[in-house]
Amino acid sequence: MILLTTESLSGYAQFITVLILFVVVLWVTWAVTKWTAGYQKGKWTGGNIEMLESFRIAPDKYVQIIRVADKYLAVAVAKDAVTFLTELDESELMQKKDMAGAKMSFQELLEKVREKKKE
Repeated sequence: MILLTTESLSGYAQFITVLILFVVVLWVTWAVTKWTAGYQKGKWTGGNIEMLESFRIAPDKYVQIIRVADKYLAVAVAKDAVTFLTELDESELMQKKDMAGAKMSFQELLEKVREKKKE
């Protein structure tokens, strides 16, 4: 028979207290992170400037399509400079729903790799 002494009960109580505090700290961290992300998202949305797409062409160099008010612009972004490339018509842009068909599912990609391995 195991006898529980006040010292062992005190040890269990301390462990449970530390465990509860750990869970509370994790929850508070999660809640603050979610709140901060929501705040930042709200801060950046609804404006007149929006980045539609970004494509990396070299380390620290990108081509981006942005919308400024009702104009669509292509810009080159480097480490220390942003260069205007051209203005685009909205009709020239592929919409995300058009691009969704171009993406392969993981299963299709895996089958394609298997076929190339067989060759």
